[in-house]
Amino acid sequence: MKHFEKECYPTSVLDAEVSVICDKVKGYIQSSGKERKVCTMTHKTKIALVAVCATLILGITAFAASGLITTWYSSSSLVDAFYELPEGEELADEIGYEVICIEEFENGYEFNRGNVVNNRLADDNNNTVEKFKSTTFYYEKDGDRVIYSQDKFASDVPFDGEVACTDNGIDIYYNTYVNKFVPGDYELTEEDKRAEESGELVFSYGTGTVEIITVQSAGFEKDGVRHSLMQMNGELTKEALVEMAKEIINN
Repeated sequence: MKHFEKECYPTSVLDAEVSVICDKVKGYIQSSGKERKVCTMTHKTKIALVAVCATLILGITAFAASGLITTWYSSSSLVDAFYELPEGEELADEIGYEVICIEEFENGYEFNRGNVVNNRLADDNNNTVEKFKSTTFYYEKDGDRVIYSQDKFASDVPFDGEVACTDNGIDIYYNTYVNKFVPGDYELTEEDKRAEESGELVFSYGTGTVEIITVQSAGFEKDGVRHSLMQMNGELTKEALVEMAKEIINN
């Protein structure tokens, strides 16, 4: 089975030094006119759209009418971030479809900022299969973060994980794994190789230090739009993350 990759590439500069995912991920970008670094992630979820350089290896298969999709390119910038939650209709004019906009979830996670993301799906030869725009919203509560992404595209990309429950006829998929972030020149130990082979660890390359992070996500599709909630070393339980997904479904 071929790995499905997701890659972030430089298209703009940032206006401040930022930590994108959470304090545990040591991926930073300096402003001063520098472009973002290139990052490759073999995972479809938007874990590091604007900072972390990583290679997250998850073997999934995605298809389009023309065949196998192997790469998902995404780019966004804090230059174009918005810090007030817009109406779904406002974003629809820019991305081509209406998204769900929630100011605050029932468990207290509040909207912090958002981005419009440019995406491109490509095949083995890097031929463009599909282009589309999506949104990523960041929610916070007492310093804990949840990342909420919404995408709409024609290609067939399966959700990771297993069905946790079904709400109003919509399956909610839950997935969790342990990610070890390492520098680009890091050499796997024999123990690392065994952990990678068994699926105990997923390795990501490009950070400054070695960090081990637990990633969890809950995702579903509603009215042709894919919704994904994700945390890295977060405070939420599986049940709490799934409840947030239910709240979106019933919005």
